[in-house]
Amino acid sequence: MVLDKRWKKCIDGIDYAFQPIVNAYSGQIYAVEALMRNVSNVGFASIDALFDAAYNQKVLFDLELALRRKVLEKFLQIPFYKEIKIFYNLDNRTPLMPNFQSGKTTDILHALGLPKEAICFELSEKHQQMVFASFDQLTLNIYKQHGYRMAIDDFGVGYSGLQALYNAEPDFIKIDRFFIDGIAKSAKKRLFLQNILEISQSLGIGVIAEGVETKEDFLACRNLGCTMIQGYFVAKPTKKVAKLMRKYDEIELLFVQEKRNNQKKSNIKSRIEPLAYVKENESLKTIQRLFRNDIKARLVPVLDEDKMPLGVIKEEDLKAYIYSPYGWSLLYNQTKGSIKELTSSCGIVDANDSLEKILKIYANSAENEGVIVVENGVYLGFLNAKVLLEIINEKNLLNAKDQNPLTGLMGNRAINAYINEILLTPAKWALVYFDMDNFKPFNDYYGFRSGDRVIKLFADILKKASNRLKSEVFIGHIGGDDFFLGWKMEQDFNRAYCEMKKIIKKFRSDVESFYSNKEREDGYILAKDRYGQVRRYPILSVSAAMLVVNTDKEHMHDEEVVAKTCARLKKQAKIHKDGFVAAASLI
Repeated sequence: MVLDKRWKKCIDGIDYAFQPIVNAYSGQIYAVEALMRNVSNVGFASIDALFDAAYNQKVLFDLELALRRKVLEKFLQIPFYKEIKIFYNLDNRTPLMPNFQSGKTTDILHALGLPKEAICFELSEKHQQMVFASFDQLTLNIYKQHGYRMAIDDFGVGYSGLQALYNAEPDFIKIDRFFIDGIAKSAKKRLFLQNILEISQSLGIGVIAEGVETKEDFLACRNLGCTMIQGYFVAKPTKKVAKLMRKYDEIELLFVQEKRNNQKKSNIKSRIEPLAYVKENESLKTIQRLFRNDIKARLVPVLDEDKMPLGVIKEEDLKAYIYSPYGWSLLYNQTKGSIKELTSSCGIVDANDSLEKILKIYANSAENEGVIVVENGVYLGFLNAKVLLEIINEKNLLNAKDQNPLTGLMGNRAINAYINEILLTPAKWALVYFDMDNFKPFNDYYGFRSGDRVIKLFADILKKASNRLKSEVFIGHIGGDDFFLGWKMEQDFNRAYCEMKKIIKKFRSDVESFYSNKEREDGYILAKDRYGQVRRYPILSVSAAMLVVNTDKEHMHDEEVVAKTCARLKKQAKIHKDGFVAAASLI
């Protein structure tokens, strides 16, 4: 089917803008997404209207081919086009056209001197009602069989959700901007992205956060482990290719500023094993040579031309062939000498990820005996299961040493590490110190068993309160009757203030059960003080001092200043009539 004059005129009038997709740590450009422009100039109300018309007139396949050539010709005008990739939005309905033929894009790429690795096709979840049920068997398989990279666009807003991720096995998913916009202020959105990242990285699938428009949302995405970013915060789409840059230095600068002394990072580089790797386009002979030269080799990472991991080839999957006299010949025939058919997915972590995240990703892909490690998207090596178990043991031993045996809460070392950590993490944090009033006389009067029960009672009250606070809560037991509570504030100051008052009131109410009826009625017990004199001691209560610390770029705080402020507030709380003082900022 040949396009008529109207459609040819339409193609001539259409232009494309390019928006960079960059590495969230280095600011290095990885790819550009091609975004259609000037649709209204050629008589259509929207891009969807244009493709719907082409679909209804059964010229969608011809239109797609013409537009691909047009956008790729413009891609060639980028001075550094050989160093990057182009993401191109593909209409899912194209294979349904009566004149559809596979292999035509390969012809266009060949004519323009571009490799298949230069392009990644994006398939949106927006039009899935009609065609997505068979999309993984049809559209995606057609392009993947020809060696193209595939991405699911607008992930999370379609009808298939995780089912698409499970069935399609794409190279990338692009999280829809609905989940990215305002993510810094939304615990629900962060939870969604965190879980998608863990699942995707366990499967070796890249994640791109699109629609990132603010610094706060950018930092939230990157701190969760999203390594690819696209949006206005980096750069707006531009029709002028000269405006595109190899590197967006302000992105790297943000990482360098935030990274200093950050104790959340796993610091695993010294434990990484730099396994020999192969490139995706190398022949099967390379694999054969690697396994022959290293008889202890269990797996070989497979990388693309940019040294980004695609998966691994496992020795156990080749056993049936490599130990047979004619095994390699049989394998050559089955795979046509290509290693892509032998590549399995593998968990991928970044050297900047937290240890907790690395362990989660490994747990989700433990059949691979470890995880691939990258830094800024580039392959570093492999972290095997033995090393990960050693790290877990070290962490558990460290925690056990610092864990209070009575309450199970972390002690002073962990509390100090937490405070150091949050002072380097941009957000608003609440730090609260609790100290029981008249605990020693109660402990002497009723005995240490009752004293321990009171300590455990308050620990339980804090644990239950943390469920209401929700966001990144840390509970610590300083020692004796002193406790610590810290969290990232999602609520305003007044609500946080009221939550702490609830804790104080709850303890005062519950602790009465430890006293006799008469003592509850009197409101005190008679006990000896340190000098042996009998005195009245009121029913147990708790004093609390709360400090809110803002740690954005304009408010960097020294740990010593924070400690001194908290100490001053604790003294004020002890003599305050309500036993509670709070400061909305550092004094």
